[in-house]
Amino acid sequence: MRRTSLHSPVFPVGLALLTTLAAAQAHARRNGTPVEGCNGCHTGGAAPSITIDVSPKNPAAGETVTLQVAIAGTNASVGGLYLLTGKGKLATIAGQGTKLLDDHQLVHDAPKRASGGVVRFDARWTAPPTPGGVLFKVWAIAGNGDNGSRGDGAASTTAALAYGCAGETYYLDRDGDGHGDPGEPTIDCSLPPDHAVLGDDCDDYNVSIHPGAPEVCNGRDDNCNGEIDENLEVRTHYEDADGDGYGSFFGATVQAKCPPEGFAPNSTDCNDRDANVHPGAPEVCNLVDDDCDDRVDEGVREVCGVGMCAREAITCSPGSCTPGEPMPEICNGLDDDCDGEVDEDPGLCGPGGSGSASSGGTSGSSGAAGPGSSGSGAPEEEEGGGQSGGCAIDPEGGSPWPLLPLLSPLAFLALRRLRPEIKRLGKH
Repeated sequence: MRRTSLHSPVFPVGLALLTTLAAAQAHARRNGTPVEGCNGCHTGGAAPSITIDVSPKNPAAGETVTLQVAIAGTNASVGGLYLLTGKGKLATIAGQGTKLLDDHQLVHDAPKRASGGVVRFDARWTAPPTPGGVLFKVWAIAGNGDNGSRGDGAASTTAALAYGCAGETYYLDRDGDGHGDPGEPTIDCSLPPDHAVLGDDCDDYNVSIHPGAPEVCNGRDDNCNGEIDENLEVRTHYEDADGDGYGSFFGATVQAKCPPEGFAPNSTDCNDRDANVHPGAPEVCNLVDDDCDDRVDEGVREVCGVGMCAREAITCSPGSCTPGEPMPEICNGLDDDCDGEVDEDPGLCGPGGSGSASSGGTSGSSGAAGPGSSGSGAPEEEEGGGQSGGCAIDPEGGSPWPLLPLLSPLAFLALRRLRPEIKRLGKH
């Protein structure tokens, strides 16, 4: 049992027997020390039973209560304890042989004699001013009084109470699956963090194991009903030559509830000779379809250039990407000249501009104006906010083109293929 500081936050105990490398036998210390446990050095005696009594049992917020810890054992000649709580304020009572380490920690100052095989320690605790719940933890030793470690027994227990309310019982839920550890109850006015209303989890360290969980082939009791891999259907399992958990459609098959060694419950592997290739595997630039989605090196090759010049590298070698050639900017909602801006030239898409998508006649032409037309051949602005001339794309619903500069270069690669059609639409 290793030594710890008196102010160490680690849990355990009272009548501490400390060992050193030079000592062949532990010797009892008369004053209590919080340590990680005394089961290793106090041996040979039966573990005592420990009870924690609180009076009154349901205090008001801010009220002071009396705690009594009773340590009972057939070998109990003397006893000691370490009492820990995370809330409120502990206080000693004269004549008990105890001392405070701080507001939340109390230890025995000297081993206390037993009466009728029972050692009792009394203390006081004052509840916080706001209603809530508290958990008391006690580590105790029943010693035979021979100042040695042989023939002694150690044990621990907890007690919970609510103050300022009737209180409900909740259970520590380490894995957050909504089912708590039945061995870790507490009482509080409302559900504390990391706790659950139900205390029926059989493995509170695994979120996949709890009552109601689906039973799967894994050699474990997933649904906490005391059975393992029960009520499973006989299914087809596929040969998994590379052991990656994904079988091949073209390999051998077996019919079983659980896949035997070398088989998997699916046939989705596209390369059963490489454990790095299977559905869900990370795609890397290696000219291989690593994740079996029928695409090669998607999203991982180098992309260079902006706008309509954006290109994807044809190999995985660094520096193998070559941007496309810029073109003159036209009114089409695209970055044709690859400068990071769209339709930025003054007047390109405005009235009388040189954009190729103006309607109602050739930009800048003269002649008699028809109804609803200006002398320049561009339609006049209609009442209600209509757009006049230029590249009027969907004037009623609002143009989506201003959003295109926010797209990635890969999006521009796809849009570049549509450029001839966009130019054709701009002329009509």
